[in-house]
Amino acid sequence: MAQRRHTLVEGRRAAPAGHVLAAGLICLGLATFLNAASLLKTAERQPRGTAVRSLTVGIMEPLADVSGVLHLDRPRRAIDRALGKASANPAPGQTDDPTAAPAVILRPTGWVPPASTTTVPGTTTTTSPPRDLREITPAAPLQLWVIGDSFVELFGPALANAAHRSGVVAAEVDFRFISGLVRSDYFDWPEHMTRRLPEVQPDAVVIMFGGNDGQPLWWKGEELAPDSPPWLEAYHVLVGEAMDTALAGTTRVYWVGLPIMRSEAFTQRVLGFNQVYREEAEKRPDVTYVDIFDLFKDENGRYSTYLRSTTTGELLYMRTEDGAHFTGNGAARLANFVLRAIAEDWGFTDRL
Repeated sequence: MAQRRHTLVEGRRAAPAGHVLAAGLICLGLATFLNAASLLKTAERQPRGTAVRSLTVGIMEPLADVSGVLHLDRPRRAIDRALGKASANPAPGQTDDPTAAPAVILRPTGWVPPASTTTVPGTTTTTSPPRDLREITPAAPLQLWVIGDSFVELFGPALANAAHRSGVVAAEVDFRFISGLVRSDYFDWPEHMTRRLPEVQPDAVVIMFGGNDGQPLWWKGEELAPDSPPWLEAYHVLVGEAMDTALAGTTRVYWVGLPIMRSEAFTQRVLGFNQVYREEAEKRPDVTYVDIFDLFKDENGRYSTYLRSTTTGELLYMRTEDGAHFTGNGAARLANFVLRAIAEDWGFTDRL
């Protein structure tokens, strides 16, 4: 009988097929946990009401929660940072949890906590002249609260850092991924503001939304298609409500518009959103609309990932690979622009 020919190295045995399958499933499960937050974000962007979206969100939400609690998402964030994908990562102290506590609180030297008040935010609209602004000093700095969606992820800390360097601003940043004004079932910003304003007691609130708002809106029992006239009318109401809620607990609101986007379709949507923000701000003397659309155009008036520094002329990486979010350089450019608008109102441009 012919001797059986062996091709395996002596002393090694082939792993049973069941073991290989089990190992593969374990690796797949681990990969799912490591990327749960990213997969949940992708699922949330699907059209609301579809079976695929409902099923995927239902599966990924608990996995993302477990991943966050066990810090299984940290390796993915570390890899993203190494690859320069800053938009996928929270700022230090932030998490994907929409109920997470604020991350960045910067106060100048000599800061004295403000006296406690019993102001309870509500929803009001005023046509009276702008309220007087108090004098700010290093001992009694401007209390700034920066809130919004993922656009605030890097912009918020950049603004807080720039404000801190002025010596007369104390800033707190509070952003939530995948949030906005359209999906209050996911995260209710007016409710969050109503609860947090008495605790933060800000003199001014900086708000930036819109990145996640271009989706169907459930309004008075029916689903409205994005960008349709009924949708825009409802969005006016939501934006106005957010402004009024903030104004009930602060002196001044700075609503930051959206920049030009790489996608032409997204840019057209942004123009519509910005028009809503502008019109609602014009109704309220204590709301300033900060127009940043042209701030991120190149010399030809177009979108560009790289833009020249306004001080050195150096070409800098400003927008991330998704064609929407800001890099660290882009966040710094936006922060300086917004801070100057705030400083002009509060009288500390000489400190910039």
